[in-house]
Amino acid sequence: MISSETLVLEGRLTSDQTLTYPMLPFTVPPCTVRIDVRYSYSAAIGSAPHLTGGNTLDIGIFDPRGHTFNAEGFRGWSGSARSEFFIALYEATPGYLPGPLPAGRWHICLGAYKIAETGCQYRVEITLTAADAEPDSGFPPRLPLSPQPHSEAARERGWYRGELHCHTYHSDGDSDPLTVIRRAEALGLDFLAITDHNVLSHQVILASAQTRLMLIPGMEVTTYRGHWNVWGEGCWIDFRVQSALDMQTAVNAALQAGYVISCNHPRPFGPEWMYPEIVGFHCIEVWNGPWLLMNEVALNYWESRLQAGAKIAAVGGSDCHFHTREHYAQLANPTTFVYCAGLPSPAALLAGLRAGHAFLSESPTGPEVYIFAENVMMGDTLTTTSNAVKLEVSVRNACGKQLQIVTAAGVVQQFVIDDVEWKREIPLQVRSTPYIRAQVVSEGSDCLLIHALTNPIYIERSSP
Repeated sequence: MISSETLVLEGRLTSDQTLTYPMLPFTVPPCTVRIDVRYSYSAAIGSAPHLTGGNTLDIGIFDPRGHTFNAEGFRGWSGSARSEFFIALYEATPGYLPGPLPAGRWHICLGAYKIAETGCQYRVEITLTAADAEPDSGFPPRLPLSPQPHSEAARERGWYRGELHCHTYHSDGDSDPLTVIRRAEALGLDFLAITDHNVLSHQVILASAQTRLMLIPGMEVTTYRGHWNVWGEGCWIDFRVQSALDMQTAVNAALQAGYVISCNHPRPFGPEWMYPEIVGFHCIEVWNGPWLLMNEVALNYWESRLQAGAKIAAVGGSDCHFHTREHYAQLANPTTFVYCAGLPSPAALLAGLRAGHAFLSESPTGPEVYIFAENVMMGDTLTTTSNAVKLEVSVRNACGKQLQIVTAAGVVQQFVIDDVEWKREIPLQVRSTPYIRAQVVSEGSDCLLIHALTNPIYIERSSP
């Protein structure tokens, strides 16, 4: 026999609860096979940062395994993108994990993203469906970080192009993961990481996807004080950050899980990265979507870290959410190119990214720029006793644009690229710089446009 009951949780949030995560407990009885949740709230407005004067209330859910910071009970999150969701034994709304529905104390998690001065009235309805006997069920498998070589994908030069940051309807995108895979295939990409906000459910779909792409599991940890990507095979990472200590705790948990991690779009409306003191990031996303979206701020943020002596890789990603309609953020704009010696695999590509063996271009067919110094490639360290080095630069698909050589002192040399395949050996003084990098640029109407940029070659001085 099937039966159901509905619980109603109502309350009011005040403006001083903005950017907090109120937890609403409720009890799930034995033999529950489905949980349906719907919610509403007063003065609702969209989640875009520039919209003000109303309320934006996010929602998610935790099971009895725990709901405290970094606890294991997380079952899903939809932000403010959905007004209802369900979890059952073998299926769930995108953004939520199907699986066991244990009896005990569950929690609705509200995310008070925007709360107006007048407050926010909310109502949450929870319908619990029970059956006579609860079938055995486990959690579905997720996409692994495969070390299996993809011999059919091997490229002679060892460079692979892909997308590291995009979204589906498992968070706030408009398409299913398979649609994104097909678009990435059509663009000629070699690898793809889908990084839906705060959730792992898209990785369940990706686990059984049939594609020639090398799929890298990922998630965007989306806090109210900055976003960051995690790539790899590991546990869920908590986004409910309330302090710098919380953020460092979450970053440390990701590192302990073996993730490669990136501080995303540290620029206005990124949102801005609020905790510059946090350590542990392998990468900084210096290029997010079209270059003119204030990416120079993120580039300067990364550059300041390099000037201070940090060795941290630059990465890029489109942050594409909308795959079936026109939008300024399009898949693979920008594209990240990663070097992989030998046969490629998702695990090998991620190792190359972590090492900084990568450069960024505006598209899969955009300018390519490669640098070496005494056979040391970008991302690696050249140890030298000399004050000067020869930088070998090779540029493709950038005829008519300019090449800039950048050190801690800024742009130190500039050349016009006058050939489709452009090469130079450039002598450089390196006595007072901890790095060398290169970028392909052109003059825009009122600013400098970057079309491609490399990771640095790091310089370390040794005694003669």
